[in-house]
Amino acid sequence: MVEIKHIPDSNHLPSAWDELADHYFQQTKFLLHTEKYNPCHQRYYICLENEKLVSAAIVYSLQLDIFTFVNIKSPIKMHIVGIPCSVSNPGIFGSKVGMEALKKHIAKVEKGFVLFLNLKEKPDGAFFASGKTLPTMVLKNQFLKWDNYVALLRSNYRRRLHIITKATKDLRFQKITCAGFTDEMYKQYLEVYKKSSGKLEKLGFNFFKNLPPEFILTVCFNHDSIMGWNIALQNQNKYYFFLGGVNYKLNKIHSTYLGLLSTLIKDGIEKRAEFIELGQTAEIPKMRMGGKPEPLYMEAHHSSKILHSLIKICSPLLEYRQKLENTNAIKEGIA
Repeated sequence: MVEIKHIPDSNHLPSAWDELADHYFQQTKFLLHTEKYNPCHQRYYICLENEKLVSAAIVYSLQLDIFTFVNIKSPIKMHIVGIPCSVSNPGIFGSKVGMEALKKHIAKVEKGFVLFLNLKEKPDGAFFASGKTLPTMVLKNQFLKWDNYVALLRSNYRRRLHIITKATKDLRFQKITCAGFTDEMYKQYLEVYKKSSGKLEKLGFNFFKNLPPEFILTVCFNHDSIMGWNIALQNQNKYYFFLGGVNYKLNKIHSTYLGLLSTLIKDGIEKRAEFIELGQTAEIPKMRMGGKPEPLYMEAHHSSKILHSLIKICSPLLEYRQKLENTNAIKEGIA
């Protein structure tokens, strides 16, 4: 017997939820954090088969531009099945059959526009409008240490990394807890957010300041001035880039962003993570450092039959369409 339940907040999620979750960002601890510091009407659905949890979903609501990837102003209230903080993990997980049952249930009960984000498998397009969303960049770590990684870069990419290292030689990269997050860092996050082409939720200062202790904040200083920063997380066999900020006025002078990116990769290698997940933005520089794009997909549905038909017709405008260069930064047969 299959049963689907609605759960109003993460305080009431069953203990089996975390056992089913694939990633840290889907787990109760992190969902509690997002509810407290990024409230956007989060609610949850579970699918039970003979009283056993087989699939689960996170839903939240925001007003966003539906045609964000073609820069058309098109604000609409969306019910998003995803993680409410712009990470590449999906907001629905579990068995394939259970997820399909949940998708159709959510599309039925959530009135209006429903968007399923960052799905790992290509949809068949039969029931939902579908397409690609931003890929996530992943570096498979088969390197014994940083010097090994540098040596195995192809010569032109290794030369580029040496230029970055030279440009950042006077910068200091320091790791602190997120409790040390400052107003200046938040302003730099807002700079990045404003420039983002695929905007989702804008997170508040306290979201960063109160992140759980497992998150690692790396700050880039030029003397006492903050040039930029990023936050990373190690969980299971992955080292994740989470979020970051940069002083764009000085970024080109000091190669701050690229220095932070190379530091993140170095940290992931030294921590012996099997995969270093570099996130969904700035695809080209991440590929030039060895990252490979992993495609992600989205599905959409509208409770109005007329609007749903229109969305299916316009689905090419919904999706990510950038053509990425054919970059192979790591020598063949490695990583």
